[in-house]
Amino acid sequence: MAWFKREKPGLVPQQQKKELPDGIWVKCESCGEIIYRKQLVMNSYVCGACDFHFRIRGKDYISLLLDPGSFEETDAGLEAVDFLGFRDTKRYADRLRDAQKRTGLREAICTGTGSISGMPVIFGVMDFSFIGGSMGSVVGEKVSRAVDRAKQGNMPLIIVSASGGARMQE
Repeated sequence: MAWFKREKPGLVPQQQKKELPDGIWVKCESCGEIIYRKQLVMNSYVCGACDFHFRIRGKDYISLLLDPGSFEETDAGLEAVDFLGFRDTKRYADRLRDAQKRTGLREAICTGTGSISGMPVIFGVMDFSFIGGSMGSVVGEKVSRAVDRAKQGNMPLIIVSASGGARMQE
């Protein structure tokens, strides 16, 4: 006599999904390993089980590459203007506003000054989560200004690119 209830032959009981608190654990997209987020950050966003490289946000590159607390953003107030009144499946102005709300970013690039091991640098980092990191007029202007600052200050310029190409709406 069985001491447990048998399922129908050939059927495997469904496992219940365990809910994990948001942001504490991350599941590897490649091997399925559950990784403690702090461990993933300490491992430079690479899965310790399979060496899968996670997508990194712009703010994460800043903390990964620059000295702690050294980054100061420049040209933060620049915003794209929809001179063409462009519309495809939705208005370009709405697309920009949605991307800003969803990502917390104003544009696809963030530029500024910082330091690496105490050496001052001009730094720019693109973020693919903002309309695929596409390059519109503001991205071009910020890169141009960063180049000018680096040249004027005789400082190294570092740009982390994560772009999907040109923004055709402009």
